[in-house]
Amino acid sequence: FAHSSGIHQDGVIKNRETYEIIDPKAVGVTESAIILTARSGRAALAYRAKNVGYELTKLQLDDVYSNFLTFADKKKEINDNDIHQIIETSNIYREIISA
Repeated sequence: FAHSSGIHQDGVIKNRETYEIIDPKAVGVTESAIILTARSGRAALAYRAKNVGYELTKLQLDDVYSNFLTFADKKKEINDNDIHQIIETSNIYREIISA
């Protein structure tokens, strides 16, 4: 119940049942996980960024996504601290925090 491929992540974010035919709780898993990797798309990054406090516009997401890909190419899995670092080093960080 961990999703790292962009198309699967987008599907799960929109409707969990698209890729999860049984409830994770039925097999003892508390929740699904969206794992950020270099194969993740914008929807997954936006979802995880929102979970750590950043509501990104499409333009902001485009800017942050390019930083994300560079970071993700160097690291196997992106965690919440990495998300903060990626956003805080983006070109539009001041715009994001003043929104």
